[in-house]
Amino acid sequence: MKRKWAAITAGAALATLVASHGWAQDIAIQNTRGLSFGSFVAGSGGSVAVSPSGLRSAGGDVLLIPSSEGVAAEFTVTGNAEATYTIQLPGDDFVTLTGPGSDMVINDFTSAPSGAGGQLSAGGSQALVVGGTLNVGSAQAPGDYAGTLSVIVNYN
Repeated sequence: MKRKWAAITAGAALATLVASHGWAQDIAIQNTRGLSFGSFVAGSGGSVAVSPSGLRSAGGDVLLIPSSEGVAAEFTVTGNAEATYTIQLPGDDFVTLTGPGSDMVINDFTSAPSGAGGQLSAGGSQALVVGGTLNVGSAQAPGDYAGTLSVIVNYN
């Protein structure tokens, strides 16, 4: 069986929401690092997952290339000191990566803090990291793939 090399990266977009509860400062989110699944060999297909802590794993016949690790997306959330907020991650089959071969979708987005919410520090900020699972097709064409994901935050 001939294996193909595929370098996969996903860019991350940001979303800013204005609080509707009369807060003195709007809540905002800024992307500081994109989600990347690193390089891998597609084989007969499977998946590549990156956790919010940055751990990368493969499923099915996908072989990870150790020299090109994946990383979780990172955002900085800012707003009122010690305010709590909720996180809305993209739904399954909503984010698509495009490149030289068939499109691939990302599912099972997870975050730290979790989607249930976070709490800003006394300085009014918090890091938010996001991971997900990339679905890789059989004999996926090698090359760079990119897409955009939106993460939404809002005051509780």
